[in-house]
Amino acid sequence: MKKLLIVAVLLFSFIANAQETTEKKVRDSLIIYSLDATSIKEVAKFSKKKNTLLYTFGIWCEPCRLHLPTAINLVKEYDLDLFVVIVDSEKSKLADMASDYLYQFGKEFNIGVLSDVTYGLKTKKRNKQFVTEMTPPQFENINDFSKYILLNKEGEVIMVTTYKDNKGNDWRDDTKMVNERIVPLLTKKEAGL
Repeated sequence: MKKLLIVAVLLFSFIANAQETTEKKVRDSLIIYSLDATSIKEVAKFSKKKNTLLYTFGIWCEPCRLHLPTAINLVKEYDLDLFVVIVDSEKSKLADMASDYLYQFGKEFNIGVLSDVTYGLKTKKRNKQFVTEMTPPQFENINDFSKYILLNKEGEVIMVTTYKDNKGNDWRDDTKMVNERIVPLLTKKEAGL
């Protein structure tokens, strides 16, 4: 009976945790979504924008912080939804710190965090699994951060960048790489939007 009770408690806590990770977390009207590869592709399909751009982010990752303004600037000029995807565990202090940091950049983009239920708790393992799921065979699959993943309206991944795409440029500035690899695939916003 004691074992049955323990199993029931564990099962209940797992179900409660699974439900919690699919709900939106709200902070001063900024919504933080729990995401996995499947939900991201669905978001892209139902977006009112031509493209959905994901930018992987960790607060501890210097290139992530340095390249973030480049990602955000794309929203101002192009018809796309931007999701900054926090790679750390949903319940970690690092994810909280990352969302606090991102909050100061305004509300022109969405914040997502990789689902603990889908990806587990270890950052490198989480990111590797996510990147593998999101990277089509025609692109090199490199488990790096500060990565751009571009999806079309059908939810198909049409571009995945890696640190190698910024070759020959200062690692602190990814503007040239974005202009060469991402911008040609985007549609400019219509005047007045």
